Amino acid sequence: MQLKLHERLQNLKMVTSLATFLKDPGSLNSIFAVSNSIKDGPLGEQTVRHLLSNSQFKALVDEGWRPDPIDLQKLQTLPEGSLGRCYANQLISLGITPDTLIDPSPVTNANEFVIHRLKETHDIVHVLTGFGIDGISEIGLQGFNLAQNRSPLAVMLIFGSMLSSLQNDEPLEPLLRALAHGFQMGLDAELVVSRKLEEGWDRPLKDWRKDLKLPLETEA
Repeated sequence: MQLKLHERLQNLKMVTSLATFLKDPGSLNSIFAVSNSIKDGPLGEQTVRHLLSNSQFKALVDEGWRPDPIDLQKLQTLPEGSLGRCYANQLISLGITPDTLIDPSPVTNANEFVIHRLKETHDIVHVLTGFGIDGISEIGLQGFNLAQNRSPLAVMLIFGSMLSSLQNDEPLEPLLRALAHGFQMGLDAELVVSRKLEEGWDRPLKDWRKDLKLPLETEA
């Protein structure tokens, strides 16, 4: 009985957050609400199981590995074309600080590890895949995340963007092309979040892409 009640409460929480999200798909608060409603439910558990089926990702969890704090100014001193410098340049240009990306709360189990890892690598994956920060490119990235991580949040964001395009009488072709491109890229690539990316800030971006089986020259 308690289990069924918990599931009902989770479903109610997800439906409520989805209703808010559909009213304003572009709102970060509504996106976070959907994410929070999913993480402790069956869909979030699917993501965890999927990622743990990858031996490299499971090794990270078993090791309890966590990245060092990020110093954007230090990363900007790395060689031109390195992952760290490209990452720092992007965040600084957007006015984003690592404090907004890194959750300082402790990681005590696999579920928490997955939540932390997906959030802290979001902008690194942007750089590695070459997807920009405009709406169309973000959908391409979410297609990549769906293929790689079995991310329910990606499904929600994709759905919301398509619904928004329909509501605004905008063409769907650009979204669908970006989605298809990102999804195929995610299928072809190694699992990006299973790597200790932050220990290879100084590596050339092209070397990381080659290692991860990502396109060396991105279209996005």
